[in-house]
Amino acid sequence: MRIKLSEKYSDEREEICNKLINMLNLDLEGCFLLSNIDKDIDKQNKIMELKNDIKKYFAVSTISSFKPNFNCKRPYLNIVRSILRQQGYTFEGKDCEFKIEENIYKRTIKYKIFRHK
Repeated sequence: MRIKLSEKYSDEREEICNKLINMLNLDLEGCFLLSNIDKDIDKQNKIMELKNDIKKYFAVSTISSFKPNFNCKRPYLNIVRSILRQQGYTFEGKDCEFKIEENIYKRTIKYKIFRHK
């Protein structure tokens, strides 16, 4: 019987999750703003550069960013969400509004990442 990737590469999988979480620069509550990632092209590219490592240690057939000829609006976010969920993290999003200037507000999504032990 074939050994599951989650059993065979548990340390490597956890290392990739830690890299992703560190790239997101979570606040003290374990949250990040989607608008911050959307603005940071360098961070997006670093996430996308992990694709080859992710393929080695995770089952990627259900992750749309890895499918050929499939357009995804935010492939970097899709990768982060899918990988963290496979490792048992919960990924919650809620609408958020913050003030930019007087009478000018910006809407975005605030994501919270946590794991039940």
